[in-house]
Amino acid sequence: MNDFVKLPKPLLARLEKVSHIQGIAPSAIARKAIAEHLSYLEWKERAIAQGDADHAAGRVLTTAQVFSALAKQRAKRVGKAKKTA
Repeated sequence: MNDFVKLPKPLLARLEKVSHIQGIAPSAIARKAIAEHLSYLEWKERAIAQGDADHAAGRVLTTAQVFSALAKQRAKRVGKAKKTA
């Protein structure tokens, strides 16, 4: 694999414009954007794998259980807010 990425002209124009405004080299902006997006994609894959593992192990909640837990959390927050007011 080479060290170059071919960008469509509209995207390259946007990159160059932002680079000029920010005073940052286009390559630095591209490296950071790629690194951050890869981190997100890796996180997403780990989260999906963990969710699949939880499901396979039976660690799941019904919709009613989720709504019940949220209602309890909401009630706790309201109770705390009333005590501090």
